[in-house]
Amino acid sequence: MKLVLVHPPEPMKSIATEVVQHPINLAQLAAFVRERLGVETAIWDYGVEPYSPVGLRDRLRRFAPDAVGFSVMTPLAKTAARQAAIVKETNPDILTIVGGPHVAAIPERTLAEFPSFDLGVIGEGEQTLAEICARRQRGERFPERVPGTVYRDGGALRIAAERPLIANLDDLPYPARDLLDFSRYQGSSSPGLSSRLRNITELFTSRGCPVHCFFCGSHVTHRTKVRFRSARHVLGEVRECVEKYGIDHFTVDDDTFTFGRERLIEICRGLRELGVSWDCDSRVSNVDEELLRLMAQSGCVKIAFGVESGSPRMLEAIRKKITIQQVEQAFAAARRAGILTSAFIMIGTHPTETPAEVEATFRLMLRIRPDFVMVYIAVPYPGTSLYEMMQREGLIAREDWDEFDIVRGEPVWRTHHFSPADLVRLQRSMYRRIYLRPGFIWRKLALLRGPDDLRYFIDAFGKFIKYIFGKRRELPAPRDGDST
Repeated sequence: MKLVLVHPPEPMKSIATEVVQHPINLAQLAAFVRERLGVETAIWDYGVEPYSPVGLRDRLRRFAPDAVGFSVMTPLAKTAARQAAIVKETNPDILTIVGGPHVAAIPERTLAEFPSFDLGVIGEGEQTLAEICARRQRGERFPERVPGTVYRDGGALRIAAERPLIANLDDLPYPARDLLDFSRYQGSSSPGLSSRLRNITELFTSRGCPVHCFFCGSHVTHRTKVRFRSARHVLGEVRECVEKYGIDHFTVDDDTFTFGRERLIEICRGLRELGVSWDCDSRVSNVDEELLRLMAQSGCVKIAFGVESGSPRMLEAIRKKITIQQVEQAFAAARRAGILTSAFIMIGTHPTETPAEVEATFRLMLRIRPDFVMVYIAVPYPGTSLYEMMQREGLIAREDWDEFDIVRGEPVWRTHHFSPADLVRLQRSMYRRIYLRPGFIWRKLALLRGPDDLRYFIDAFGKFIKYIFGKRRELPAPRDGDST
C-alpha cells in the first residue's frame, strides 16, 4: 500500500516571522504506519515545496497512492479540500483522509462542507490511521466505523466510537525525518533562530496541556491530560538526529516543556552531554531561578512564555492561571540566567477586552523587556471557548475558514470594543511601539555574533517593516481547480 501525507500550501505566510518548521506530526504518522504495516509513505509539504494543481496531478499519477491524508488547521481547510478534489479527479478510488484540530473540533460539519474528504480522523492520529490503512490493505475501499473517525454512510455522516489516547508515548517510533528534504526548510524555526545559521529540527516530548485556556483548542486533540515521553526516549531521538542528520539545535514544541520537573532535569543533563542547543515554550508559573540556570547550562538559548495580556482581569477571564507578578519574575530570572526571552501576547484575547487593557499589555512589555515579542490577533478557532462565546454573541460576521488567520485581510470577527479594523490597527501599533524603540533595536544589535547574524537581522527587520507598514493583502480569488 502507498500513502501520501500532505501539508497544504499556505496562501500567505507571516512575513514578519517567516516561521518554517519540519512537519513532525506527519513524520510521526509516517513512521508509525511504516513500522506497523510496511506502508510505503511519502510526505508532500507544500508549505515549503512549490505547488500547482498540474504539478499535484502529475505527482499523483507517478506515485499512484492508495490513500492521501491531509493535516489541516482551520485556515487551510478549504485549501486542503481543493487539493483533495484534485486527488479525486485524478483517481476516484484514492481514499482521502483529513486530520488535525479543525476536523477534531467540528467533524460532521467538516465532511458536510467538503465532499472531497472521504474520512476524518478525530484527535490523535497514529492508531486510527494505522487501522484505516490495515483495512484498506484487506480490501475495504472506504473503511467505515473505524474508532476515532467521522465517515460517510451512504448519504449520512456518522461518528465512530471514541479511540482511547495512546497510553505510553514511548511506544511510538521516532519521526520519519528521512522523508523530509531538510534543504527546503530555510527560515526561523522560532523567532530569532534561523535555519540558515543552525541545523534545526523540532521535538515533541509530551502531548496535552492541563490548563484549558479560553482561546486554545489543544484539548480537542489531546484532551486535558498531559502524557510524557520518558527522558530516555526523548534523548534517544535527539541522539539519532545528531548522528544521522547533523542536527545541532532543537526547538521543543510541547505545549509547555517545563511540566514535570524531575523529567525535565534528566533531559537537561542528557542534552548537555550531547552538546546541542535548544529552545522551548513554558508557562511563567513553571520556572524558577534554579531551573532556568540549569536549562541555560544544558544549552537552552531561548524560552518563549505565553503572557497574552497585561491585565489581571483578562488573565482571569481567559483562564490563564498566571499572575502579572509571575510574568515579571520569570522574565527577570531568564535574563539573569542568560536565556533569550520571547513573549506571546494577544489583541482581542477576550471579547470584553478594553483599550485600557491593551495599553496595560504594552506597559507590561516595557517592564519585562523581552528579546522578542509576537503580537497575535486572537482567532476564534472552532473547538475553543472563544469561538463558542463569539458565535453565541454574534461577533463573527461569517465563517469563511480562509479568513480565520492573523496575517491576511481584516478579521471577519469583532469584539465588544474593537472593530476588525481596530484589531489590525492595534496589532500593528503594538509592534511599532515595541520594536521601533531605540532601546529595543540596540539590544538586538548587541546580540549579533558575526556577519551571518547581521545578514539575518537585516533581512528579518526589513520584512518586519514591510509587514507593519504595508497594506494587509487580501487573498486572490481561487481559480477553477486551484488551491489558492
